[in-house]
Amino acid sequence: MAEMIRFGVYELDQDAMELRKDGSPIRLQEQPFRVLALLAERPGKIVTREELREQIWGNTFVDFDQSLNKAINRVREALNDDAATPEYVETVPRRGYRFIAPVSASPANGMSIPAASATINTIITNEKHARRSWIVPVITIAVVGLLAIIGIAIAVRWRQPRSPTLPEAKLITASGWQPTLSRDGKLLAYVSSVGDEPSHIWVQQTAGGEAIPVTAGPEFDDLPDFSPDGTRIAFYSARGGGGIYTTSTLPGEPRLLVGIPKAIFPRFSPDADRILYVLEHKAFTVSVNGGQPAPLPVNEDFILYSAPLWSPAGKEILFYASPRRQPSQRPNWWIAPVAAGQPRMVHLPGLEPGGQSAVHPYAWVRAADEGEWILYSITRPHSWKLCRIRVSARGTTDEAPEIISSGNGNLGWLGGASQDGRLAYTMVNGSASIYQVSINAQGQKSAPTLQLPLREAEFHNSPSVSHDGTWMAYVTDTPGKPDLVVMRNLNTGREHLLDDHNQEQGGDVVTSISPDGSKVMFERDCKEAPFRLNPDRPLPCGYLISKEGGVSERVCLGCTPRGFSSDAWSVLLQKYDPVTATKDRITVLDLRTKTEHDFLSHPDDALYHPFFSWDDHWVVFKKMPPSNAPEPPSQILIAPVRHGTPGAAQEWIAVTDGAHNDDKPQFSADGNTVYFTSTRDGYLCIWAQRLDPVTKHPLGSPVAFEHFHNSAGHDASLNQIASDLTVARDKMLINLPEIHSAVWMLQTPQAP
Repeated sequence: MAEMIRFGVYELDQDAMELRKDGSPIRLQEQPFRVLALLAERPGKIVTREELREQIWGNTFVDFDQSLNKAINRVREALNDDAATPEYVETVPRRGYRFIAPVSASPANGMSIPAASATINTIITNEKHARRSWIVPVITIAVVGLLAIIGIAIAVRWRQPRSPTLPEAKLITASGWQPTLSRDGKLLAYVSSVGDEPSHIWVQQTAGGEAIPVTAGPEFDDLPDFSPDGTRIAFYSARGGGGIYTTSTLPGEPRLLVGIPKAIFPRFSPDADRILYVLEHKAFTVSVNGGQPAPLPVNEDFILYSAPLWSPAGKEILFYASPRRQPSQRPNWWIAPVAAGQPRMVHLPGLEPGGQSAVHPYAWVRAADEGEWILYSITRPHSWKLCRIRVSARGTTDEAPEIISSGNGNLGWLGGASQDGRLAYTMVNGSASIYQVSINAQGQKSAPTLQLPLREAEFHNSPSVSHDGTWMAYVTDTPGKPDLVVMRNLNTGREHLLDDHNQEQGGDVVTSISPDGSKVMFERDCKEAPFRLNPDRPLPCGYLISKEGGVSERVCLGCTPRGFSSDAWSVLLQKYDPVTATKDRITVLDLRTKTEHDFLSHPDDALYHPFFSWDDHWVVFKKMPPSNAPEPPSQILIAPVRHGTPGAAQEWIAVTDGAHNDDKPQFSADGNTVYFTSTRDGYLCIWAQRLDPVTKHPLGSPVAFEHFHNSAGHDASLNQIASDLTVARDKMLINLPEIHSAVWMLQTPQAP
C-alpha cells in the first residue's frame, strides 16, 4: 500500500491518486499527479528530466519537453506555487526539479512517519535484518521456478508455426512531421519547429547524429523532397509571398523556383532535371533551373486530389483523381504517362468505398532486385497499416499487399522511402480538453480558468452552452467509440448520450445548443449529401435532437448548424457549395416548417460561423477570402437584422481588419462585446472587441481576453480549426487540442 505524503496544508494520497488541501480534493490529471508524487517522494533531491521521462512517459509517443513543462505548470497551479519564488517545486536549470518543502509520510492506517534521514535509515536497517533469514531460500525457489517457466515457453514456441516478424521501428524525433528520405537512404529530412519559431526543414543522417536546420527565417517551410543524389531539397515556403524553392542539404540561401503561393507538393524527377508539383488540382513540371512551368496532359482529363508520385523511370506518375468530365464520380488511383498517353486505373487494396479508411502512397521505388514497389499507408480511425505492393513490368499491381507494419493510433499522411528499404513516417497523437473561463455581467473575467473534469486522454470537442450556463452539448472521441454527442449538466456534472451514429460514417461532428438548452443540432457525414474536394467523404448534414435524447432527425444537407434564434425555432447554417468553397454561404432554417432559405452571401468570399445576438437584432459572422496560406486571414463582421432579414453588404460592420486569422465569433449577453479566437500573437487565444451599444461599431482595437500559450500543440492554425468557442451569461467554454507528431523509421524486409 502506498504512503500518504503530507507537506504544508496538502496531502498526497497515492492509492486514491488524489491531492487534497485541508482535506478538500484538488483536481490534478494523472501525469501531473505522478510528477508531483515522484518529486515529493525524494524531498531535497534533484529529480532529473531524464528520470521523469523514464518513470512517467517511458516510450509513449509525446513531445516530452512540452508535456513535462505543462505537467510542472499544472502542479504549480494546483499548489498555488510561484516558479520565481517557489515554496514547493524548485527548477534546477538544465537538470530537473527539486521538492523543497518539508515532507512527512504515513501508511494507510494514518500513523505519521517523519521523513528524517536518521529515522528512515533505522527503519531500512531493521527491515534488512528481518528479511535476511528468508530472502536466500526465496531467491533460490524463484530462480528454479523461472528456469522451468522459460523451458516450457521455449518448448511451446518451438512447436508453434513460424510467422514473419514485422520490423522494429526507431524513433527519430519526438517533434517532426512530413519526413522524406534520400534515394540511397543515407539522409532524412523532415519539418519541425523549435519553441515559438515557425517550422523549417531539418536534415540528419539515418545512421545517427544530430539534425541540423537547412532553412531559417520568419516564414514557415514544409513539404521537403530530396534530389536523386541527395545534395538538394525542394520544398514549399511562405517566404516571398509563397512558392516552391530549392536549397542545398547544407544550410544555405534558398532559390525561388515557382513564385505561385498555391503551388505545392514539389517532387524531383528521377533524372533530377524537373520538379513535379500541384497547382489548383492540376499537375505541372518545371525545370530545376527555372523557367516556364509546363502543364501535364492528365490535366485535360482529371481533377487531382493528391500529391502525385514519379515512377522510378520518370516516365509515369501515380495520382488520385476524378474524371474532369464527371467530377461527381468517386475518384480512383491512376497511373498515366508524363507525356501524352492512355492512363490506366491502379488498385491499391485497403480503400473502402464510402467507409472510414484512407490510402496514402508514400513512394514508388525500385528495389535492389530491380523490382518496383509502391509503399503506402492504410489508415482507419485509431488504427493503421504500412504496406507495399509490387508493380509488374506491365504496370499492374498484385492482388494483395504485403503488410510491413501496423498499429493503433493515428498515422501521418506523408512519408518517404528509399531504394535500400528504409521507410519514414509520422505518428500523430494528442487529446483535446474543454476549458471554462468564468465571466461577470460586464463580460469581464471573474475567476481562474478551469479545465472541465471530463475523462482524461480523450478528445472532447465542439462545446456549445445554453445561455444560462447550465447545459453543454459536446462531442467526445474515444478509441472504439468515436464522435459521441453528449449532453452535460454543468451544475451537477451528470451527462447522457444524445447520438452515436457517426461511428458508422466517420468525419467530424459539430454541436450547437439552443439558448434554452431544449434542443441540440449537430452535423455528421451522410451519404445523401453532395461531395466536394474529397469525394470519398460527403459533406455533412444537420440533425436535430431533443435535450433528453431519442431519435435524431435530419433537417439539412451540406450544412453545419450554428446559431439559434432566441426562441429556438430558427437556426443559422453554414451552407457548403458542392463545387467551390468560395461560394459557401449562410442560410436560415425554420425548424417548425423545416424550410430553408438564403440569409447571407458574398460574390467572392465564403461566409461561416454565424450567430445571432441574444436579442436577434444583429448577426456576427466570418468572411474568408480565397487563400492557400496555412493561417489564412479572415474578417469578423456584424450585420443588422430587421424582422428576420439581414442588412445588405453595404451595411456590414467590420469588427476586425481582415489582416489576421480571426475565427469563431460570439456575442456577449448584452451584445456590447464580440469574443473570438485568433492566432494573431502566434498562439490560439481568446480576444475581445468592445462595441458601441447602439451602432455596434468597434470601440478601439481588439484586446487579448485569455491566453492559452501553454495549452496548444505545435500548430496554432490547426488547433484553431479544431476549436470552438461558446458564450453563456456567466462563462465561456473553449476546447483546445494538443496535437504532437513524431518521426519514425524502419527497415522493410528484403523482397522475396
